[in-house]
Amino acid sequence: MHSALVIGGVGFLGSHVVERLVDDGNYAVTGSIVDATSILNAVEELKPLVVLHTASPVHGLPAYIYYEVNETGTRNVINACRAAGVKKLIYTSSTGVVWTGAEFNGVTEDHVPFPSKGYDAYHHTKGLGERLILSAEGRDGMQTVILRPCGMTGERDKQLIWRLAEVYAKKQHNVQIGDNTNLVDYAYVGNVAHAHILACTKLISEPDLVSGQTFFITNGEPRPQWDFARLVWKGLGDDGKGRIIQIPRLVGLIMAVFAEAFCRITGSSTQFTAFSVRFLTGTQWYNINKARNILGYTPDVPLEEGIQRTVKWWKQTGLAQHELQKMRKEM
Repeated sequence: MHSALVIGGVGFLGSHVVERLVDDGNYAVTGSIVDATSILNAVEELKPLVVLHTASPVHGLPAYIYYEVNETGTRNVINACRAAGVKKLIYTSSTGVVWTGAEFNGVTEDHVPFPSKGYDAYHHTKGLGERLILSAEGRDGMQTVILRPCGMTGERDKQLIWRLAEVYAKKQHNVQIGDNTNLVDYAYVGNVAHAHILACTKLISEPDLVSGQTFFITNGEPRPQWDFARLVWKGLGDDGKGRIIQIPRLVGLIMAVFAEAFCRITGSSTQFTAFSVRFLTGTQWYNINKARNILGYTPDVPLEEGIQRTVKWWKQTGLAQHELQKMRKEM
C-alpha cells in the first residue's frame, strides 16, 4: 500500500484526485500552503511516498494571491518534501502557462517555448511554480512530474459552469464574439484526475520513465470554442433556436478596450477584457500523444458526457451552493 498526500484535496480537481486514490492507498488534505510550517508538519507527520500538489486559487483574484500560493506555496511544498525526505512530487500546472495569444494547433510539450511572462497573474505564477519544480528535479534525489491540464469542467466545478450558467440566466447566451472557427481544448475533471493517478503510479514503479517530464492533459477532443458553451446551455434548457448575434473579433477587441478604460476611470471591474476576447477567439489545442504513450493516459469520459454530468450536478447541487454564496456576499 502506498501513501499519497494530496495538497489541495478539497478543491475542484484535488477532490477528484482524492476519490481516485481512496481504493489504492492513504491520502491526507492539508491547509494553507502559504504557511511553510503547516506544510512541513503535514509532510513530516504523514511521510507520504508521493505528494500531489494540486492546490491553486480560482481565477479573478488579486495578483498577489497567485504569487503567494503558486510561487511561494510551491516553494514551501518543495522545501517540506526535501526536509522530510519525500522524493516524489507531482505538480499540477496548466496548458495556459505557454499560451501568449499565438495560434496553437496541436502543439506538443517540446514545440512551444516557455514564455518569460505569462498572459495573466494566474498563469504567470503557475509558470513560476513550474520553474521551481524543474529546479528541484534531481536535487537530493527528488523526482518530479508536471501535468498541464486545459480548462476543466465536471462535478464540483465552481468556475466554468458558474459563469456559463450566469450568462444563460441573464439571457446573454446568444451573443457570440468571433466566427467560432477556432478550435480549443476542454477536459472532464475525472479524466484529469485519472492522469494524476497514472503519473503517481509511474513515478513509483517506473521513475526513470517519467521523472522530470511535463505532460499536456486534455480530453483529446478539440472543438470550436462556442460549441462547448452551447452544449452546457443546451443542458440548462436552451433549445438552440435563438438567433445568434455575432460580434466580429476586431469589434469585440475595441469594445473591450473601452470597457477596461471605463473601469479604470470609475474604479469598477469587468470580465469583458481584451484578453477575454483574444481567449474566446484564439485557437488553442494541444497534442496529448506524450501522455498517451508514456503515462498510458486515455480520456475515458467523452467531453459531451462530461458536460452532461456537470450540468446534472449543477441542477442538483451546484446552483443551490452558488445562490448561497451570493447571499453571503450580499450580507
